[in-house]
Amino acid sequence: MFDDQIGISRIEVKLDSTRSGQHKALYANGRMQVRVLVLLYGIDNNGDGASLYGHPALQSLRLIAYNGARPLEGHWNVSLQENRYAHEMSGGAPRVNEVPRATHNRISDETDPVQIFQFWVSATRPGIMEVAAEIVMNGAMLRSNGIGFDSSVTLEAIPPNEYSLKNFTFDPYGEKQQKAQYDSVQNFHLGLHAEGRQIHLLDWYSSEVKLDPYDSEDAVQIYASGNIPGTLDGRKTFYGYMAPVYGLEASFRSPLGTMLVPINKVPGQLTLVQYTSAELQVGLKHDGSFEFAVIDEFGTEHRLCIEGEKEQRAFILGKSKRPMKQLV
Repeated sequence: MFDDQIGISRIEVKLDSTRSGQHKALYANGRMQVRVLVLLYGIDNNGDGASLYGHPALQSLRLIAYNGARPLEGHWNVSLQENRYAHEMSGGAPRVNEVPRATHNRISDETDPVQIFQFWVSATRPGIMEVAAEIVMNGAMLRSNGIGFDSSVTLEAIPPNEYSLKNFTFDPYGEKQQKAQYDSVQNFHLGLHAEGRQIHLLDWYSSEVKLDPYDSEDAVQIYASGNIPGTLDGRKTFYGYMAPVYGLEASFRSPLGTMLVPINKVPGQLTLVQYTSAELQVGLKHDGSFEFAVIDEFGTEHRLCIEGEKEQRAFILGKSKRPMKQLV
């Protein structure tokens, strides 16, 4: 039970608990997030600092627009869950695991008289938003938009970067592995290089296939050439499999049975596995262009396609302008 006299002496909205910067840019792609902190200074009826931990009023804490005091909505989204994309325009190392699910958004100690809560803000369109906070405390609405307190941060959502096909690399990686006299496996790595550095690719999806959970080792078949007539070397067919984005091995069903191959040897690059064979998987043919979208470290998606070149039994990377919808 909390004393009715326990209140809030100050509300601060910040981008970092130890720095004073109040402006930050993010890409308007709906995925890149900026962390916004709200600091609540608790006070008891003697004027001493007091922890607000567990106070029912904390359930009403939310971010609002500084001008108008509306909750962030429309092109702006607020989440308590951090995602795995870079939160800084400078980028960062790719995550090798999924982000743990958040059970709460408090990042301060229970006994601290200054309780700190984090929110993750993203935007789907370019624009500027000055962000404040509000909370209902002991029946009174407290806001940091200049009414009672005055504290805010400014977020600037800018258009995400687009890159030409020449910025993407699609090259064989490692030695070709012979599995039988005419059967072999070759890995290819798909990467993005721009602005003088590697920009990590963290994910992909396609309207054509439904993906397995992230912890699955199963690769997804995206191409099957069918029988190629007139071959002179006995290699009559080839297949393409997009590997999972996490893990070090991928499994797929080849004409000779289930195969297990190493993947993801270069951080920030996606792996495609090509299997070339003398055997044909009966009734299996998918030799059209495979349209898909890759998502870079900032959460921006880029639409690509992969074509099979039957005469050379090779894959060719191209650009796609077709809209994508992720199957769930």
